Amino acid sequence: LGTSWEVVAVDDGSRDASLRLLTEAQAARPWLRVVCFDQNRGQTAAFLAGFRAARGEILVTMDADLQNDPKDIPKLLERMPEYDVVCGFRAKRDDPLRKRWASKIANAVRRWVLKDNIRDTGCSLKAFRRECADCVPPFNGMHRFFPILMAAQGFRVTQVEVGHRPREAGASKYGTLDRL
Repeated sequence: LGTSWEVVAVDDGSRDASLRLLTEAQAARPWLRVVCFDQNRGQTAAFLAGFRAARGEILVTMDADLQNDPKDIPKLLERMPEYDVVCGFRAKRDDPLRKRWASKIANAVRRWVLKDNIRDTGCSLKAFRRECADCVPPFNGMHRFFPILMAAQGFRVTQVEVGHRPREAGASKYGTLDRL
């Protein structure tokens, strides 16, 4: 990246070997910081904990399910000089048809109700200036509305196409009704 960076990994009470592996990895990786919850608190709580723990001025969010490629992070950062929030969107999703349709419907309803233009709020690959993350009110499910909440505060928001891969880790916590 040509700049200093850190990774804040939030273990959301997982029952697998994630915490052990992250803790072991810290010894050889001074840029890795780990935040651990004793139980699953959800994606919004995990993002908020990561925001609080992060030391940088630009924050990048990404799920641990390996569906987004960290190699897309520079695409988001390229746009940061012009924008305050850069959202990834999955133009070519590698998900089952029912999941793609559920997301299309949920995104369409949200765009219609809120009059926003964000294509894919379900893509967790996003970049924010710290002041954007600090200004949103915490509530359960807030992660779905990051770009809309930040745009409502007057921040400049854009979208960038990012890759999408089949899920290799974890299980989706959202169904059709959750998305809607």
